[in-house]
Amino acid sequence: MMKRIVFMLLTLILLIPGAAMAHSKLESAVPAKDSTVEVSPTTIEMSFDTKIESLSNFKLLNAAGDQIKTSKAEVNGSSMKGSLTDTLENGTYTIKWTIIGADGHSVDGDYSFTVNAPATAEPSPDATTSTEPSATPSPSPTVAPEPTKAPVDSTEEKGSNFSSILIVAGIIFVAAAIVMLLRRRK
Repeated sequence: MMKRIVFMLLTLILLIPGAAMAHSKLESAVPAKDSTVEVSPTTIEMSFDTKIESLSNFKLLNAAGDQIKTSKAEVNGSSMKGSLTDTLENGTYTIKWTIIGADGHSVDGDYSFTVNAPATAEPSPDATTSTEPSATPSPSPTVAPEPTKAPVDSTEEKGSNFSSILIVAGIIFVAAAIVMLLRRRK
């Protein structure tokens, strides 16, 4: 009988870490993790490896830690999206996200990106304006490339999974110790 209990506990110990590691993970984002964009983004988009619940959300913070206003996060299947109400100034920004995965567990993470828009040249006050057409053609406007999606590797997610594994292993260890103590009393 004791061998069966030990076998069942060992089986649980081997199976539970796989279940604990099944939490949702961020797969890609726009703007991408650690990217530098030349145009202020108008939306923040994140895709996860599993379906996420509608209570999932994110915050956009500037380098000083102040929250930047965004629209309410829209969740659709495994993606989350929010619009920016204002143009971002040059600088580093952090997105802190919290999702509720399909397994019902809350997972947190964050990543950063940088806005580095080229400065626009303002005419000097002593510049003269002419109504005559110029002999040299003016350069055509350039369009900045759209930000690309890149895989995101959040180390905070891994730490969260490891903590879950330790908690489950501790509970199993305590349960096994209680069972063994009860068996010895008989």
